[in-house]
Amino acid sequence: MSIDHAASCNGISTLFNSRRVRSRCTKAVIFSGCLVVNLISMTDMASAHVKWFVPCIVSDDPLPIQAVFTTTFFLFLALFLALFYLACAAEQTTVGLMLSRFLDHVTEPLRRRVDDLLRGAAAVFFALLWAHGGLILTPELEANSIWLSAIQLLIPLFLAARPTLPAAGAAILLLYGYGAACYGLFHMLDYPVFLGLGVWFVLSVSRDAKLLAFRSDFLRWTVALSLLWPSMEKFVYPAWVAAIAVDHPELTLGFDVSTVVTAAGIVEFGLAFALFWTPLVRRLSALALLLVLTAATLDFGKVDGIGHLMIVAILFVVLADREDRPAQYRPALAPLISSMALPATLLLYTGAHTLSYASLTAPIEPLAGGAALLLLVFLCLRRFAGHSADPRHNSEQDPVRQVPLRASMLVVSPDAAPEVAFGGVALAAVMLIALGLHGHELKVPPSGASAAPRQQHST
Repeated sequence: MSIDHAASCNGISTLFNSRRVRSRCTKAVIFSGCLVVNLISMTDMASAHVKWFVPCIVSDDPLPIQAVFTTTFFLFLALFLALFYLACAAEQTTVGLMLSRFLDHVTEPLRRRVDDLLRGAAAVFFALLWAHGGLILTPELEANSIWLSAIQLLIPLFLAARPTLPAAGAAILLLYGYGAACYGLFHMLDYPVFLGLGVWFVLSVSRDAKLLAFRSDFLRWTVALSLLWPSMEKFVYPAWVAAIAVDHPELTLGFDVSTVVTAAGIVEFGLAFALFWTPLVRRLSALALLLVLTAATLDFGKVDGIGHLMIVAILFVVLADREDRPAQYRPALAPLISSMALPATLLLYTGAHTLSYASLTAPIEPLAGGAALLLLVFLCLRRFAGHSADPRHNSEQDPVRQVPLRASMLVVSPDAAPEVAFGGVALAAVMLIALGLHGHELKVPPSGASAAPRQQHST
């Protein structure tokens, strides 16, 4: 009887402890969600691209790093780190598993039509650019060229058929390179999402499952960088964002403008960085960013909506992406890595700016500091990454990620000859237009985004 009684007590104790752990996790998730909603409600301006709405001279000197690290900055950073940890911890609980399965069920129809979504969104986006005229890829990238209009018009046509998708991708990459030639590489670091989109379409006709898996990851990385890199403007160019807060005072909710600008930078960086993290965390980040971008469109109008169209479409792809592999990083690693990633990005941003607009020697210190922090991040990830020992996860993985990388990008069969022919003709058209753009004189037209001519390097 004593043995049975002890076993019964142990069973009751285990059940009680399990319920208590679940209760705590549920409370933590609810608390985290409330904090996130409150932060998002006061940071709609985080999603508005500053250069689209206020005159910005990109060659202006940014604030020194010492001026960025204020008490308000560290308070919001601590709040973000706490939320990030709670989200990562919740992902490895029963609540996280249930939420992942719920997202899998809801996004199943979208997951089957990811290619159609991106092709349709890209076709609409570039058709609108062609109809507007005088733009390269975004509202502040202005240029006038018959070749530019021609390639923007060809992209929607190339997206209509599978064989010509690589030509559409090559055309997008060509537009990105043209923007870099006109405005400088530093300016185009705001938009690596177009590199990811171009690579996505270039690899779309590949039969190699490993390459198809890589294009999804690469697209997610580039959209994360497109949100993470411009978030540094909130810290080093607060006057730019303050102008938006003055024009839209309802976004501040009565808080001090400097406080709201700092919060906007932390939120934008945090949600963008979360896109690099574990499966459920990045899906929740994509959902939060979709809410923010949608809310911002109501305040900033169609310019913001059209400018962020491709980012919104890609965030839907991230939200629908199902990852069967378990989380590979311990929750405690999340605040550690992100707390190093933020100053690393700040240092790299200020160093790259100085290298592009001021001097070739002055940026050595911030670039070296940022590179050292990134190396430390890499070493931490390699050293402390956790791996699941459950063999079931290996059998449940997406077969796309189990296929070894082949030497060739395309597996050509006799039936694929017409596709190769059509694709070759489309690529030839892109190359001819590239020659036309090369012969066109590259000028930076006067605009608010680059009112002053770019400075030459001085030693």
